[in-house]
Amino acid sequence: MSLWGISTNAETAANNYAVPKYLGKYSAATDLFEATDRNRSPYNCFADNRGWIQRHYKSAHHSGISTRYWDSILVPVVGLNTAGAGTSTTGLGQATPIAVFFEDPNFASPISIGAGGTTGISTNTTGYVHLVWNEAVYCSAGATVLITPSTGSNIVATANSTGVPVQLNVPGIGQTIITFNGQVTNRVAFAFTAPSTGIGTVLRIATGNGVVGTITDFSGGAAVNKVINQLVKNIAGAGTTSGVGIGTTTLTIKA
Repeated sequence: MSLWGISTNAETAANNYAVPKYLGKYSAATDLFEATDRNRSPYNCFADNRGWIQRHYKSAHHSGISTRYWDSILVPVVGLNTAGAGTSTTGLGQATPIAVFFEDPNFASPISIGAGGTTGISTNTTGYVHLVWNEAVYCSAGATVLITPSTGSNIVATANSTGVPVQLNVPGIGQTIITFNGQVTNRVAFAFTAPSTGIGTVLRIATGNGVVGTITDFSGGAAVNKVINQLVKNIAGAGTTSGVGIGTTTLTIKA
């Protein structure tokens, strides 16, 4: 079953975080994660108590603020409602960030060619940072990531809530409809407002600051890894890179 990424080994950028391997692979030649279907994978593929899941959104946001979606169970795995221990048991480990990038203002998924460097984002409009985990997580409304512009003051991007009832697969309960003040997803959206001035300013995600706020594993409520300067994988398009697996997009302010 190694082709499906079921493993008790540590999940790292070098081994693609053990995601099902048909979804893509890391290329040392390009220093990028080359997905076979970049519209949906690997950014919308994650593990929960059912196994490996691929989430299909019914809106262009492709993130936790989308309220309509359906899940495909790619690989059903038993025993994932327990904590893995040692080399002979299965279980979900700690949820780990695997990618971070600006949502494309044109709603391409995950980003268009140029990573927003050519399309840009208009002044005084809402943009989003997408932070992807390898498991489904609960991110409470108000969690933040920091954006550092090339000129001007830092910008805080804040996770919001869908604020409406959504259908979820709750471990131990099954399919149910609940309302929550946050996002339950592997791909959390953090909203920010582009500056009203500063045409040509380049926005960058401050990966060294990590994520501030309440984020827990959806399967069991355990703490998750919120460090994003070491465990994010490169994504397609222009951006800054530093070391194996570390990459993020940039976004430029336009009129």
